[in-house]
Amino acid sequence: MFKSLPLLVRIFAYILLVALAASVVLPFLWMISTALKTTGEINQSPFSLPATPNFWVFVDAWVQGDFTKLYLNSLGITVVAVAGLLAFCSAAGYALAHFEFRAKEAVFIYFLAGMMIPPQVIMVPSFKLMATLGLINTYAAVILTYFAWVPFAIFFFRAYFSGIPKELAEAARVEGVSEWNIFIRIMLPLAKPAMATVGIVYFIWIFNDFMWPLIYLNDQSLRTVTLGMMAFQGSHAALMNLKVAALIIATGPPLVIFLIFRRQIQNGLIEGALKA
Repeated sequence: MFKSLPLLVRIFAYILLVALAASVVLPFLWMISTALKTTGEINQSPFSLPATPNFWVFVDAWVQGDFTKLYLNSLGITVVAVAGLLAFCSAAGYALAHFEFRAKEAVFIYFLAGMMIPPQVIMVPSFKLMATLGLINTYAAVILTYFAWVPFAIFFFRAYFSGIPKELAEAARVEGVSEWNIFIRIMLPLAKPAMATVGIVYFIWIFNDFMWPLIYLNDQSLRTVTLGMMAFQGSHAALMNLKVAALIIATGPPLVIFLIFRRQIQNGLIEGALKA
């Protein structure tokens, strides 16, 4: 289809794509170059290549920022939150797609309406609720808040399960298979692309989240990567190369995960849209 377009249109499209790619890649390359320079080189020529690259700056940033602890904290929160979201939202999406009950559409609209509420609106009531429960300065407060990030996942799972023929479940019921086994052994294996897509998207969202850990976690030993970066920048304000190296360490893994699994995300979104 693209080859059938006029030559000028294709040339313009390629130029636009190259410009967009450069806008993403060049800043990241500048970050790497800046991290490998000395402070003097950065001040004299911020856009030049490093004369003698110093790769030990990443080791210094990792040690001084205590990124081992930060990553363990972030990964622990993210893995538990994503696992819970996948379990709850896949079950809810399946129920909304295959079961018939009163107020079914109203329940779906209720969940969908959550996509229109900015998280900043619920900051104060969420903090008061967690304070009443005695969960401030605990990982439980952050994870429970992430469990409320269900609108997109439920919407996506409902659309995906709607594309799976109901006859499969009905045939299993005739054979005496329980609803639980139908969901676990039949529906979830068929929904692996949706599970992968939702899991990767939420992993990146939660791992990179800054607001909710900042609200709930006061103890330095509980800090996530995003909170650790805020403290690191404050304590190393004059060392630009060290700050940029820490920023690369903080942003690198989520970026790598996205690049590795980008096809799964694309295929899952496309397949979900086609099934809907």
